[in-house]
Amino acid sequence: MFLDTLKRRNEKLINTAFQFHQKGYVMPDSYIIDVDTFSDNAKKILKEAEKHNIKLYYMTKQIGRNPYLAKKLEEIGYSGAVVVDFKEAELFINHNLKIGNVGHLVQIPKNMIEKVVKSNPEIMTVYSYDKVKEISEAALKSGKIQDIMLKVIDSSSKIYPGQEAGFESKDIEKEIEKIMNLKGVNINGLTSFPCFLYDKETLSIKPTENTKTIIEVKKILNEKFGKEIAQINMPSVTSVENIKLISQLGGTQGEPGHSLTGTIPISGDKDIEEIPAYVYVSEISHNFRGKGYFYGGGYYRRSNIKKALVGTDYNTCCETEVNKMEPENIDYYMEMKKEGKVGDTVLSCFRAQMFVTRSTVVLVEGIQKGKSEIVGKYTSSGEQIKD
Repeated sequence: MFLDTLKRRNEKLINTAFQFHQKGYVMPDSYIIDVDTFSDNAKKILKEAEKHNIKLYYMTKQIGRNPYLAKKLEEIGYSGAVVVDFKEAELFINHNLKIGNVGHLVQIPKNMIEKVVKSNPEIMTVYSYDKVKEISEAALKSGKIQDIMLKVIDSSSKIYPGQEAGFESKDIEKEIEKIMNLKGVNINGLTSFPCFLYDKETLSIKPTENTKTIIEVKKILNEKFGKEIAQINMPSVTSVENIKLISQLGGTQGEPGHSLTGTIPISGDKDIEEIPAYVYVSEISHNFRGKGYFYGGGYYRRSNIKKALVGTDYNTCCETEVNKMEPENIDYYMEMKKEGKVGDTVLSCFRAQMFVTRSTVVLVEGIQKGKSEIVGKYTSSGEQIKD
């Protein structure tokens, strides 16, 4: 999906990946992340956000919940993390990282709410009154009032399978009344997901109906309840490309994820400010009935992997098509349309969600200066691997 862009814009990363695999520094089923390019992308996004007064929470699920990179982002100036689920929240709490928004994609289980509240997240996203009540009780127990963000939807909202949730706009006034009677929480934000999607026909990022629902509920809060809120969170494909649009639509906040690695969908069709910052590394395991097979483990069903570079170095490698992986199968191996030499390096760049893989995440600094150095290896869940 992004291999052509990577070849055109970050050749040094490709060269490093070939060298590191052939020398045995990196094993198959690894993602190499170019830390310097990652950091440069983050700075570009933050600069654009500051120009339009947009607050940014960084997202790390795509890069395996990596605490090293999270720390880099906080040093650059990001407000904190939007943690994808309670397991990521626990990891970041243990690493003393700042939690900005928690609960957006996955709610916090009841037996962990007190721990999360005590970690002082800036805001907690909620889908139901029952969960708000649990948070209120934990906050009062800790002697504080916790800011919460309501995820809102209506009949026209875009919702991904596996993410069905939200306060229905038609019932929102009744729900707000109930929540405002709770003493331990304060409604201070609204969100929905996804608020933006890439339109391949126009090569542009466009808002979804979800953004309208957010603004409608904001109006209700203001006019019916006299309530002003600080955060209008409009996530999905947050990047230099659409930060101005977030502001124009009334948003105050975005959540860069794939843009930090230069791999939002638009990156595969045209050059944007952000540059691809990772490559998937594998190796030819065997050939069978005229096809080559390389080690898997990093597959994600929306990855859209189509081709790979195969060989021992960039100058002599060949480009090979990769066959579609059926989602019901485990990716023990990925299949190429033609045979390859056993032991050769296989490199590809596609839409990754490293936290749902079995891959190793390898952080490399100095690539762009010709002084490549591995600064850490991590599991896909953000735990450091000790050599």
